Amino acid sequence: MALRTPSSRLSKSLAASIPYTSSAIPHRAPPPSSTWHHPTPSCSFATVSPVPPVTQSSTSRSGPTAMVFMNMGGPSTLPEVGPFLSRLFADADLIPLGRLQSYLGPLISRRRTPKIQDQYAAIGGGSPIRKWSEHQAAEMCAILDTRHPESAPHKPYLAFRYADPLTEDMYTRLLEDGFGKQGRAVAFTQYPQYSCSTTGSSLNELWKWRMRLEGKEPEKGGVQWSVIDRWPTHPGLVEAFAQNIEAQLATYPEEVREDVVLIFSAHSLPMSVVNR
Repeated sequence: MALRTPSSRLSKSLAASIPYTSSAIPHRAPPPSSTWHHPTPSCSFATVSPVPPVTQSSTSRSGPTAMVFMNMGGPSTLPEVGPFLSRLFADADLIPLGRLQSYLGPLISRRRTPKIQDQYAAIGGGSPIRKWSEHQAAEMCAILDTRHPESAPHKPYLAFRYADPLTEDMYTRLLEDGFGKQGRAVAFTQYPQYSCSTTGSSLNELWKWRMRLEGKEPEKGGVQWSVIDRWPTHPGLVEAFAQNIEAQLATYPEEVREDVVLIFSAHSLPMSVVNR
């Protein structure tokens, strides 16, 4: 297995160093020999059990396996808002500011920090995304240990792009846990739809830290990566949307339900980003 990202910058680097594997239609066409590897996480829940220590001497056939949840992240406390915004506005994949990025990014983040801190204070003093991501990742690994013992134990990791735990911290932990000796790891984006400004940015960051911490030719192959880079039509996701819609429709009288208007809202992107 190998790390692959659809972004053009990362794709060129990967093509020269490791084979392609992944799990969905790429943003840019991969080589004809490309194949996709898709570990399929369950959408159900299981009781969380303590995560066992992970070493490369584990006895399962293909395990252990690191499950890396990639996401934007969010400031867990008010003091984290400034660093969060600073990293966000410094990311040219998300907010391209050209040659003025290093100047405008810090300026914008400093000016916006007080207002954003007030907004986080109004909802309890921080974002809950880390807490819920840790819970979700642990639940998923518990399910995978039961359903796929051949790749167990599965160990959860978070790799946030702009907040703790950052990608570099996650990668350091992977190496400390022994995955640098051809250990299996799955980079699992938490953005269902692919975009070069979200998943693409996270994969570029993952590749950057792979190069810095493992080098161009990692000893004995280094971490062996697979990627789940999009899953907008996964049956579990579609069913979750459908159940929520049906629950709300049930609050209307039966005789008017067929006339209820459904409004789908999403974070939009400029076509220049879509076509990147």
